[in-house]
Amino acid sequence: MEYLLEMLKWIQSIRNPVLDHAFTFITVLGEDYFAIAVLCLILWCVNKKSGYAIGFAYLTSWIFNFSLKEAFKLPRPFILDRGIIPIRPETATGYSFPSGHTQGISALSAAIGTAFRKKWLYAAGSTLVIFMAMSRMYLGVHTLLDVAVGAVAGITWAFVANLIFSYSDRANRKVLLLFMFIPMALGMVFIQDNDYYKIAGTFTSFVIGYLLDCRYIHYEAKSSAWQQAAKFIIGMAVLISIKGLVKEVLGENLASNYLRYFLIGFWITVAAPLLFKKMFGAKFFDTNHQLNIQG
Repeated sequence: MEYLLEMLKWIQSIRNPVLDHAFTFITVLGEDYFAIAVLCLILWCVNKKSGYAIGFAYLTSWIFNFSLKEAFKLPRPFILDRGIIPIRPETATGYSFPSGHTQGISALSAAIGTAFRKKWLYAAGSTLVIFMAMSRMYLGVHTLLDVAVGAVAGITWAFVANLIFSYSDRANRKVLLLFMFIPMALGMVFIQDNDYYKIAGTFTSFVIGYLLDCRYIHYEAKSSAWQQAAKFIIGMAVLISIKGLVKEVLGENLASNYLRYFLIGFWITVAAPLLFKKMFGAKFFDTNHQLNIQG
């Protein structure tokens, strides 16, 4: 462990304002806004089924990550060595191993690559994972071991989650997805962490929304280019409003974070698709298309 901490001290010695801003920007891509925006774009505007598969992999990867953190209980490097000065320590709460940012972006990138199977997506995803891992070490909040295991865990889990999701969809046994609520609920008992409750709230409404769509909503991502732009802008504007207003009214605690992110997931998977169907219904589809990221 000592050499891992010394590595962070060496990285700390080459910090400068330009790199500080660059790696801070990169690490922000591992937080919820970026992933939510990507998932919304895919689900609303590209391919609904792929959006659900990617979302399932991403959200369950976070449940897996928090479970690993709770099992190993390794402190942050700046706790182990006071000579390590973290940047943005407010985003580095809880335990250190494995890196949640790195695992999350690895799962997201691997799931997107699996869904669309394009070389440029694999290349972009791999690059993002590498830079995310570098950013977490540069900011002094994770060791090389944390980010390496996070990357492997994220990629591995993305493929496992894809197998679960594909089987449940192909065999028409979507209720299998509900079994993921068991580890999620156990986590809510043992992991008293605001970020975990955000993931749990989103995952709850995400799965409910998926089941409702399969049975009742039957949303289609097809729309003309201007309609796709309108969907994304309207959808994200409402989402950001929900995120901010609920926090303003209820404050920030475990219960309010669960509710806030449950509402965000419900908007993404139920309310927004119903609104978009009403606004841009089947009568438009003869001249419509999906956004194409597959070519």
